[in-house]
Amino acid sequence: MFYSMCPQDKIEYNSIMYAIIPPFLLLVVLAFFSKLFSAELELVNIGMIHLLPILYAAMRLNQRDTFIVSIASVLSFNFFFIPPTLTFTVHDVRYVFSFAIMIAVGQIVAWLSARAAIAKELETSEKLQETLLGSLSHELRTPLAAIMGASSGLLSEEIDLNSEQKKELYSTIDNGAHRMHRLIDNLLDTARLQSGMLKLKLQGCDIPDLLGSALAKSEKTFPATLTIDKNIVSIQGDAVLIEQALFNLLENAFKYGNAVNVAVSNDIEGILIRICNTGSIPSANEASMAWRAFSRLSNVRGEEGIGLGLYVAYRIAQMHGGSVETMSDGVQFCAMMRLPQRGEG
Repeated sequence: MFYSMCPQDKIEYNSIMYAIIPPFLLLVVLAFFSKLFSAELELVNIGMIHLLPILYAAMRLNQRDTFIVSIASVLSFNFFFIPPTLTFTVHDVRYVFSFAIMIAVGQIVAWLSARAAIAKELETSEKLQETLLGSLSHELRTPLAAIMGASSGLLSEEIDLNSEQKKELYSTIDNGAHRMHRLIDNLLDTARLQSGMLKLKLQGCDIPDLLGSALAKSEKTFPATLTIDKNIVSIQGDAVLIEQALFNLLENAFKYGNAVNVAVSNDIEGILIRICNTGSIPSANEASMAWRAFSRLSNVRGEEGIGLGLYVAYRIAQMHGGSVETMSDGVQFCAMMRLPQRGEG
């Protein structure tokens, strides 16, 4: 009877193998170095050298993978350097204790590294929460104040409004509600992306169609110039999320630009969508970091937002195995989204 690994087992096996390759290469190099200079090095120094791959693994990998590397390092130390050499026989029980200590050190350091990573993640979450609260209190105040002012005017019996004035106040309420809706949507999308709650629903995606849908939803006072290559490939991805990412990129371009150019072309791995705008342009240094969460650049004066639209697009592209890059050449600001033909899932 033959045993065949299921796909999940294969994925887990491959992930282990890829993870332990660097420390194993380090072990091979250090073992060769120790053997080459074994006459000059004492046995205790060679043992310390064999501890280095274990510590490397403990700082970068989990406890399971660290244990595998520790066993390999102990076996190498025993086989090549512990008398009788070129065997796994151990005549002195003290070496057994040394081996146990090497393995234990690896497990302790791996555990401490995991705890440190958790602590850092909690610290990042707390900072994110503080930023969210600060952004909410600041950015939601403007549309909320406009809504409250307009609704108070409509409800007031002391003010006699004509139909045109009422229409203007209704429009103010509608615009304020849409602003709040966009802010809250970006906040919720960010929270879902950060928590890993969003899962891709892969299907065939026609990027020009999704781009057209995103353009139809965008609030714009001028048309965009479109350049779409012929024979654009279809990709595997989550159509809803990709459309959301395109919408966010377009909204940013229309908000700060006075002309928007959109180009879609086949890339080496899939598709490249390039969305550029002239108008209010940040510096090149600022623009390169525009995709980061809560980035508020020097060109955003007088515009609402909390700096999450580009970040959400960046994370959606990342989920698909793609990327979002932002740049400025002083004339225009560009956001470039690359999507591979097959999403990661």
